[in-house]
Amino acid sequence: MRKIFSILILTIFLTTSINYGLIVDDPQYRVDKIIPDEKSPNIIHPGDDVDLWFKITNNNNRNVKDIIITITPHYPFEVKQVNPIKGTATLSHLNTGESDTVYFKLHVNEDAPSQNYRIDVNIVATEYEEKKGETYENKINFTKIYYLPIYGIAKFEIDTNNGNNITPSETKDIDIILKNKGTGIAKYLTLNLKGTENVNIVGPATFYLKSVKPGENSKISAKIYALTKADDGIYPITAIMYWTGEDGTIYNSTIPINIKVVKVIHNNSVFVYLDGYKYNPDASEIVIGVANRGSTTIKHCVLKISGITELNNNYIKYIGDLNEDDYDTVSYNVYGKLNETQPVKVDLTYFDDYHNEYHISKTFNITFKEHTKVKSSVNYYYMIIGLLILIIVWYIYKKRKKKEMDEYEE
Repeated sequence: MRKIFSILILTIFLTTSINYGLIVDDPQYRVDKIIPDEKSPNIIHPGDDVDLWFKITNNNNRNVKDIIITITPHYPFEVKQVNPIKGTATLSHLNTGESDTVYFKLHVNEDAPSQNYRIDVNIVATEYEEKKGETYENKINFTKIYYLPIYGIAKFEIDTNNGNNITPSETKDIDIILKNKGTGIAKYLTLNLKGTENVNIVGPATFYLKSVKPGENSKISAKIYALTKADDGIYPITAIMYWTGEDGTIYNSTIPINIKVVKVIHNNSVFVYLDGYKYNPDASEIVIGVANRGSTTIKHCVLKISGITELNNNYIKYIGDLNEDDYDTVSYNVYGKLNETQPVKVDLTYFDDYHNEYHISKTFNITFKEHTKVKSSVNYYYMIIGLLILIIVWYIYKKRKKKEMDEYEE
């Protein structure tokens, strides 16, 4: 039993000695970029290509030949081709105390979260020693495990959950949702909101947030105001963010939040009215007016009447566009009996700049009468003429009377 135990201890000793006859130093690495970041070339991020090298030293009293170094990376690493055999480097010979370096290149998956990731390094070699004209060889085969740190980077998207539309002169509450779509934690996050000429921030514009983890959302609430003079259009407010990454680097990001200003046509902005009517036994006339009392152009205005007979069957008439403070009138030739009251229904259809359709209906009760205004003017004219004739006759009569009196006195 003791003999077996002694053999086992000796085997472990020999194996350990063989394994550490070749010493593999800890891996050295540098991020391979077009413009290397000289401040932190050894900080690896997702998506990076990494130059990796190992120093191999023969620390034994025997020479070593046919040295094969193979790396087996785990997620998120992928070996890139830089050696004749992908992921394998070879050294032909190392004398006692001699060292050499082998090189590899790895690619890091873009979606890798922050973590230490494993790399296996396998060494196969032949130890040999010549004694008394004979060569003694021994195979070396061992694996060492290393871990390389990967630091994820936070990447943000911004969304709003209560719409980005606002009307001029309106103040609106808006929820801004920050979504960390990256792979790293954003620590000590500061967000500044900056308005534009036509859409401004009302109240606090700087917000301090807790750390935002990958896949986590954080919400802030702000007030925005659209100036009265703002025309229809898209106006961005800018979110400027600063945070500290897990690697200790200060990061920043600028994201526009597009706000859509929409001029709304209010119900009382458009006025439909009866401009006048005139009776005629052959064809009476009614005149309908449309006025735009708002600040937004109303487009493609179409007017339709019903409830009365249009002599030319021209019930629908196109007005077109009406700008701010503009109006137009249209006339219809209708059939109407004298002194008869008829309801005339007017339907107006129009659109705004976004092709939203609006509709207004209004009914006027019209009693057709003769044009009494003209008759009264004529009667008044005749009365004046009659009065003048009476004055002239009276003047002639008085003059003749005076003449007769003068002749009588003579």
